[in-house]
Amino acid sequence: MAKSKSTGRTKKPRRKKLSLYLLNDSIHSHEYVINTLTMLMPLCNRLRAEQIALLTHNTGECEIYKGFQPEIFILFAQFQEAKLKVQLRDYTVKK
Repeated sequence: MAKSKSTGRTKKPRRKKLSLYLLNDSIHSHEYVINTLTMLMPLCNRLRAEQIALLTHNTGECEIYKGFQPEIFILFAQFQEAKLKVQLRDYTVKK
């Protein structure tokens, strides 16, 4: 780790922010996706889950969560166990 010139303390490397995307598939029903989202996602009510499912169906993908490790990896694993197609990507600020 590199030392800061001004304070002399060692700097910790910055944690990388990641985005979790739900991808469209033709296997699972709309209702299954909504129920899984409300069960696994923190602070996701039924209305938000329906909006995410509809966006994913119409556009092919939807960003469903932004965060840091390890919590985003836990969510990723839970969605994979539920057999939903999800993808982790580096977080980018939309302009």
